[in-house]
Amino acid sequence: MPVSGGQSDDLDAAARARGAGRPLDEAVDTAILDAGWRLLLEEGYARLSIAGVAQAAKVGRPAIYRRFKDKSELVAAVIADKAANVPPIDTGTARDDLVAHLELARRRFTVRLAGTLIVEERNHPELLEQFRNEMIVPRRDSIALALERGKERGEVRADLDSQIASHALMGSFIFSYLAGGRPPKGWSERVVDTLWPAFAA
Repeated sequence: MPVSGGQSDDLDAAARARGAGRPLDEAVDTAILDAGWRLLLEEGYARLSIAGVAQAAKVGRPAIYRRFKDKSELVAAVIADKAANVPPIDTGTARDDLVAHLELARRRFTVRLAGTLIVEERNHPELLEQFRNEMIVPRRDSIALALERGKERGEVRADLDSQIASHALMGSFIFSYLAGGRPPKGWSERVVDTLWPAFAA
């Protein structure tokens, strides 16, 4: 689809498209969200533009305006899409669950997203709040649940504060990333080996 020349033309076309009620193409949805994610990480929120996302996704700007009223709504959808694609973890043992959680973070989590949303907190606090509620808090709670399952199986000490333990586990990733970049393969197991004596029953 060709990129329209002017913003007013884009908005008029977007309004006509919304009014027509045509079904949205899921392939276009995916292209827009993937392009939005990539550019959000590469350029940050302030430099991200609808035009840039349209070009990267190889769609016209009206295709984006049919779905999102502005840049902040697009970024909110990008965050929601990434949060929805995080797989559940339940290996059957608490220790292996902790390794799997850290390994998921090591391979997939990017501190740049948190950084760009913290920078924009004054202007767009709702985006950082969404990031916390949809990506950070569920991951913390999932780790805490893994430890609670471990308590039921007798693997984890009964008096362990599971939320604080989850902060200690994921905090090791954040600090390691900031200190030296993405940790190497095998790092997750070493961290859990270090922390496990404090968690184990």
